[in-house]
Amino acid sequence: MSDPHSFPPYPQQQYVYQQVVKAPSNGSGMASLVLGIVAIVLGVWIPVPFLGLFLMFLAFVPAVLAVIFGHVGLAAARRTGTGRGGALAGLILGYVTLGISVVTTCVWLVYATTPGSFGP
Repeated sequence: MSDPHSFPPYPQQQYVYQQVVKAPSNGSGMASLVLGIVAIVLGVWIPVPFLGLFLMFLAFVPAVLAVIFGHVGLAAARRTGTGRGGALAGLILGYVTLGISVVTTCVWLVYATTPGSFGP
């Protein structure tokens, strides 16, 4: 006979394996956004006379990379349907920074080549 105080054995626990589906992402669009933010933060200082000359070279590289990754990110957004906003924002920020660089360089060149602009 069995012990009246014993309990029946516990049933075996069942494990349920659930596959996690990761949402599609757009890494190029995100890289474009981050590089565009870095470029514009450095690029707003480009019109400052001496500091701007140094920061123009520093802002140029992230701006160009933001434009490149922005175009790649927009192409990926057409395929996957995600990340279009980040890619577009990075693309705009990159082009704005490049525009600031070009306009400021042209103004500096015009000022430097104008006779009498450096003294009496």
